Order: sequence, then C-alpha cells, then structure tokens
Amino acid sequence: MNQSLKGKIAVVTGASRGIGHAIAWRLARADCDVVLLARSIKELSELAMEIKALGREAMAILTDLRDAAQIERAVEKTLAYFGRIDILVNNAGLWHYAPVHELSLAEWDEMFAVNVRGAFLTTKYILPSMLARGHGHIVNIGSTSGLVGEPDAAGYNATKWAMRGFSYSLFKEVRDKGVRVTMIHPGGVNNTESKSASARTLIQTQDVAELVYLAVTLPPNAQLTEAALWAQADDTTLLP
Repeated sequence: MNQSLKGKIAVVTGASRGIGHAIAWRLARADCDVVLLARSIKELSELAMEIKALGREAMAILTDLRDAAQIERAVEKTLAYFGRIDILVNNAGLWHYAPVHELSLAEWDEMFAVNVRGAFLTTKYILPSMLARGHGHIVNIGSTSGLVGEPDAAGYNATKWAMRGFSYSLFKEVRDKGVRVTMIHPGGVNNTESKSASARTLIQTQDVAELVYLAVTLPPNAQLTEAALWAQADDTTLLP
C-alpha cells in the first residue's frame, strides 16, 4: 500500500539520521515534499538530494532546536517557499543516562531544551498556519520511556512524559479545528541500522516510519491519537 501524499508538505525535525531520516524518506516515497531540520547539514543535504532524485521537493535547513530564532526562521522560510505546512513530525531528541545524583544540570537542561521546548516551539510557530487553513497533522515521536519509569533515565523519562501531556492537551485544543495530533512511543530501536541478530529483534527505523505514514493517511473520519511500538527485545516487565 502506498497512498499518495502528493501535494502535501511535511516538516521533519531530527531528519539527518535514525528515525527522522526514515520518516522523511517514507513520506517522500509517498510523493510528499519534505523540509528537513537538524544540526547536521551534511547528512541533511545528502538526504535532500536522494529525495529530489525521487522527483520530490526537499529543503534542508540547518536548525538547532535549542535556538528559538533558528526554529522561527526555518518555519518562515518553509512557508515562504511552499506556502503551507500540512504535516509536522516532532522527532528530534537526545538522551543522557545517569542516576539522578550523577546527572548534571547541563544534561538535564539540554534534554528538556531539545525534547520538549524544541517540539513546543516548532509546533507554536507552525500551528497558526494550520489553524488558518483548518487542516494539518502534528506527529510527536515520544518513547516507551514516556510510559514507564526506568532506572538511570529520570531526565529522559521526564521529557517523554512531558511530551505525552503536551500531545494530549494539544489534541483537545485543536481536534475541532481540523488539526490532528498523534503521539507515537517507539521502544528499543535499531538506530545504528545494525544487521546483527540482536539488532533484528529491535524495532527498525522503517517500522516507526510506517506507523507515521499510517497515521497521516487515515481517512478524515478517523485518527490515531497514540500508539506504543514495543520491540521483541524490550523488557516486558516494564510494560505499564
């Protein structure tokens, strides 16, 4: 199945590698034009060229989600060129694992700056254009770490629980205004694209991309509000 997204414009954060790269590529394969945001311009540019080779439009914009001005400029540039944004995928995220008493304030602040504040700002700057058109879809990529607590992950867990609350509140704000909101929680992901036997038991980045594609191609009478994607290798004792 490959329902066309031709004519749609998507913005994907953290698109230079891993899940974000896979999502951008999947949307492009469905004929969507894609705007790629991340801090790694080399990888972004390479992906943009690959997408253009498919015959789709692709724009790579170097963006540090810790900087509100950079996010706002990226959104302005996108709207100036394409005229609209139909899909936003808030995917960018980072993590630092350590016991609470060893986790530094800088590490705590960086996780919240990217994982929560960056997603909030990207949504804040894009949402008005969606509301004006009465159409749009915001997909937030969380983690099963936003569903269960884990040792040595209090900071990362906190950011993902925060994103779940943000998504549900946003969903209730915009559901009657033509804008959909979906929260996706991947479990253990093979972000390195390893081919080892153990890596094959993990969620593949393409699996997450397929779920995003499913969410944004559902018919108007239905929407996917939240989904958890657990890997075979995940510790089932952690299931909520």
